Amino acid sequence: MAQKKDQVEVPSYLKISKVVVWFLYFFILLGIISLIFRVFLLLFSADRSAGFSQFVGNVSNDYLQPFRGIFPPKTIGETGYLDVAALFAILVYLFLLWGVHSLIEYVQGKIDIEKAEQQKQLAAAQRRTTTSTVKRQSTR
Repeated sequence: MAQKKDQVEVPSYLKISKVVVWFLYFFILLGIISLIFRVFLLLFSADRSAGFSQFVGNVSNDYLQPFRGIFPPKTIGETGYLDVAALFAILVYLFLLWGVHSLIEYVQGKIDIEKAEQQKQLAAAQRRTTTSTVKRQSTR
C-alpha cells in the first residue's frame, strides 16, 4: 500500500468494513421504520389500496416474512387489527440493530487504533529526522 510519509492512511479493509456495516445498519433501520408504519396503518384501518399503504406493505413484507404465523393478529374495532407479529419483528430487529451498532463502534475503534499507531510512528520518524539534522549541524 502506497503511503505518503507525512500522512496517515486507514487500511482499505477497515474502510470497506465500515461501509458494509453502515449499509447493514441502514437496511435494518429501514425495516424497523417500515414495520412501525405497517402497525399504525393496520391499527387505524388505512385504505390498503392507497399508494402509501401499498408502498409500506411492499417494503415491510420482506422484513415480516420470518415472523409470519408466530402470533395471530388481534382485531381492534370494526376494521383495524394489531399485527403482533410485526411488533415482535420490530423488537427482534431493534436487538439486531443494537448488535450492528456495537459492530460499528468496534470497527471505528480499530480505525482509531490504526490511526494512532501510524501517527505515533510518523512522530517518531519526524523526531529521528530532526535529531539527525541537529547532530549534523552541530558537527559542522
